[in-house]
Amino acid sequence: MKNADQKYVLAFNSSPRKEKGFTAMVLERFMAGAASEGAETETIYLASKKIADCLGCTWCWFKTPGVCRHKDDVPALHEKMLRADVIIHATPLYICNMNAIMKRFLDRIMPLAEPYQEYHDDGVCSHPHDQKPDLRHVLLSTCGFPGLRNFDPLVLAAERMAEVGGGHLHAAVLFPSSVLLARDPCPAAEQLEYVFRAGREVVGDGISEETVQGYSRPYVDPHAYVDELNAFFRTLREKID
Repeated sequence: MKNADQKYVLAFNSSPRKEKGFTAMVLERFMAGAASEGAETETIYLASKKIADCLGCTWCWFKTPGVCRHKDDVPALHEKMLRADVIIHATPLYICNMNAIMKRFLDRIMPLAEPYQEYHDDGVCSHPHDQKPDLRHVLLSTCGFPGLRNFDPLVLAAERMAEVGGGHLHAAVLFPSSVLLARDPCPAAEQLEYVFRAGREVVGDGISEETVQGYSRPYVDPHAYVDELNAFFRTLREKID
């Protein structure tokens, strides 16, 4: 049980590779940074949880308010979310967006909100909810493509989901060319140190723009990366042929 001043940083990692994936490699640096500042940290591997598909039945709004009809692992995860000061949604990029495991989980957050709608002057419509007003949402994602543009649909989705929940996306930690993270020496070692710093800052005054710029700096020439990767893929295909 955390003390009154201790921050609780909760991460949901939806990679099917769980702790062995590139997403976990980046997330671990972030969580280590938060822990170094005394935060309580916990990572949930969604691929290990039983998560049923949302049926869109609105049972959790009008029949048993706040309680989903499914009997699976999600209610216990909701309890953790309501206690968290920082929530990280960590997903590998699949077809320019979150993977199906993360989407299935996020589809199930309806019990945390009321059915009533609130329309804001900026055009955003949201639901009343029980989450903390100062809750910080962080998106973390890795991708095999070089460059950040392929993350655009995912970032937009994360921003809108945070707004619908009455909050905002505090920061996005995005690592393209993620297959290079396994190299020794790691070409993104400096960027990963900024991820550690982001974890430290998120439980304090917030992640600074300097830190965002630090972990967002390119660590590979995209043309050279594509050429090298394509040569490797051709070798694999030739073995099949």
